[in-house]
Amino acid sequence: MPNKTIYVRDADLPLFEQAQELLGDSVSAAFADFLKERVGKLKPEERMRELVNQINRRRDQLQTERGVPSFVDAIFAEAEAYGQKSLKALKAQQTRRAKAFFYAATTYHQRAEAAWRDASELETKIVEMAGK
Repeated sequence: MPNKTIYVRDADLPLFEQAQELLGDSVSAAFADFLKERVGKLKPEERMRELVNQINRRRDQLQTERGVPSFVDAIFAEAEAYGQKSLKALKAQQTRRAKAFFYAATTYHQRAEAAWRDASELETKIVEMAGK
């Protein structure tokens, strides 16, 4: 089973500990249930905006990292463009187009994340090989 780490603020630690006492080992299941409910309540426009915001944050982060190939940013830019198109189509009440653009934005975003991860792993291997 894959692991994901959730960082808890110091101020929220008592709440987290209380939840763990009450729920036992099922805190992660309760958290997953909360996320399913929250995501299910998001309106399509909110989901599209959140995707565009997420892409923008990653592009900003990309600018601070050295050694990331420029094609990775180009893939993120493509994802962002499709995200903007999906919002525009939704506002024009072109639901089918909005869905298609949202799918494209999501696909490009996933591709960009994978390319970034692969480039980072490759850079690490090159540095290791150069050091030997």
